[in-house]
Amino acid sequence: MAGLTTSSLAPLTPVMTTATALSNLVLVSPQSTIGYQPQNAPNADGTPSTAQQPPAFLFNFEGEQSVDLQSDITDHYIEDNTALQDQISIKPPIIRTQGFIGELNDIAPPALAPVKALANKLTLVSAYTPALSVSALLAYNTAFALYQTAQNAVNSAVAAWSSINGTGGESVITGKGTFEYQFNGLPNQSKQQLAFQQLYGFWNLRTLFTVQTPWAVFQNMAIQSMRPIQDADQAFITTFEMSFKQIRIAQSTTSTLIGNNLQGRAAQQAAGVTNLGSFAPPASASLTSQLGTV
Repeated sequence: MAGLTTSSLAPLTPVMTTATALSNLVLVSPQSTIGYQPQNAPNADGTPSTAQQPPAFLFNFEGEQSVDLQSDITDHYIEDNTALQDQISIKPPIIRTQGFIGELNDIAPPALAPVKALANKLTLVSAYTPALSVSALLAYNTAFALYQTAQNAVNSAVAAWSSINGTGGESVITGKGTFEYQFNGLPNQSKQQLAFQQLYGFWNLRTLFTVQTPWAVFQNMAIQSMRPIQDADQAFITTFEMSFKQIRIAQSTTSTLIGNNLQGRAAQQAAGVTNLGSFAPPASASLTSQLGTV
């Protein structure tokens, strides 16, 4: 190490910059986000549906998430006052999650998603092309600002028109579990209301989900509980506390075993028809007369 100097390490600087930039590029490569993917109901004959799945539900921001894995273990007490455990019942996994839906957020609309992905990728390779990275960020920020301005203008126009003409409406949950609107015409719905209505519909229809967690992807998850919360000091964010429980369905099988492979009542039920002859009952008989002949 005594022979190494600053001048001798200078040629390694571009190599180190290249390795660092490329490693960072790999780390920030976006992964496919499943979120909360509704599953299609099976066909009438029980086979899996091949139809296109509906769009996944995504929160604006994910909060705390946990998975509960529990088992029921029996305790059988014996004569010496000790317990024996001879049965373990595996309970279905339960996923508990916390998500936020806000009226204002920095979630990129679908049309700008490729631009945001490009900007994120180019940020950490600024050592190579700093001008390109800055240009990508400026382009995305400009496009997102224009989109937000146009969207806010549309929302303001809809709200003003609805308030003037009395055509705005709110969703009303009837006793039948359906949505109705208080007024006819274009409803003035916030993002929080739309998210609640969508989740309520999934819960009411008993829709199964494929849920992505930081540890694994769970299939056949049903909404067990949903608790929307809006804080007292603001009306622009709703916190959704939800739990999903995995559904397990028993499989039916048909047995073709006959003869000596069956025992007890199963063998009697599987036995063939036996001809025991014919018997003609007497023309007239009563219970007392038959008891006297026994």
